[in-house]
Amino acid sequence: MTCRIAMRTIILLAAACTATTLSADQTAWLSSHYTGHPLAGTVWSGDGKPATRADLEERAVSSEFVLLGEIHSNPDHHRLQADLLTAMTASGRKPALVFEMIPAGFQDVLDAFVASAPASAKGLGPSVEWEKRGWPQWSIYLPVAEAALAAGLPLVAGDLDRSLVREIGKKGSAALTGQQQTRLALRDNLPEALNVQIRQILKQSHCNLLPDPAIEPMLMVQRARDGAMAAAMLDADDKGADGAVLIAGAGHVRRDLAVPRILAASRPGSRITAVAFVEVDQDLTSPAQYGVMDLYDFVVFTPRADLTDHCSVLSEQLKNRPEPQAE
Repeated sequence: MTCRIAMRTIILLAAACTATTLSADQTAWLSSHYTGHPLAGTVWSGDGKPATRADLEERAVSSEFVLLGEIHSNPDHHRLQADLLTAMTASGRKPALVFEMIPAGFQDVLDAFVASAPASAKGLGPSVEWEKRGWPQWSIYLPVAEAALAAGLPLVAGDLDRSLVREIGKKGSAALTGQQQTRLALRDNLPEALNVQIRQILKQSHCNLLPDPAIEPMLMVQRARDGAMAAAMLDADDKGADGAVLIAGAGHVRRDLAVPRILAASRPGSRITAVAFVEVDQDLTSPAQYGVMDLYDFVVFTPRADLTDHCSVLSEQLKNRPEPQAE
């Protein structure tokens, strides 16, 4: 596989040398907020240097494992993911496409859908109960699925089943067999510094509204879900796919403590590319101000899909949550 990737890389090098950076005037944005922001449409490498869309495509084509981190509700992120996936398949790559949003229990449904040779991916979302399980409308993810179907790529469920996630939240690693713990990369203890960092991220992602005892179960769930996505990518590659592409939230594709870390430990020497699609903030006009550049290999800035104050929404939800009843 490595030799095939190297040959495709050579083919794309000339195009990469002359490409221009994706910019807002080259893009029909689907998101409506801050489309004129100076960073919207720009591509940056993880070292904070300007890059081009062709740089990103060349790197993806030459990587065994590509991880595309998103804001789930942003349609531009899914359109750009589809464009990158199409660039990979146009070069001859045939990676598996792994979805964070689909639990393992739906793998048979995915296989049956692909085997039916559908003319469109519109029916895929309902078949895996996409919106019923709380994800944004399937229509904004359609470009990614259509790109995969058009190229004949395997579709892979990347997440744990909800029932198992609940059990891990209650019992921690004791909810899993030794074999499951190994598969999910939970046998080796993380350095405490990484555990502290993950806890802090979980607190911040919940707007610092949850008490510490509520965060601790989330830590093991987060690690288990990262392990499940990494395992799904590795399994697909082992079964004959030409590497794998992961569609997931940006937090799951951080190189320092999420899926890429597990992949690197499991497959030393593999080329792994983590990409974050980041919504712009009207007050932040320099990439360094976002504090994410060193977490990914590439960062692509886009307009913002909505201006909802998610912390206010969460605060209201917590206020209205019924008190637990005594047994």
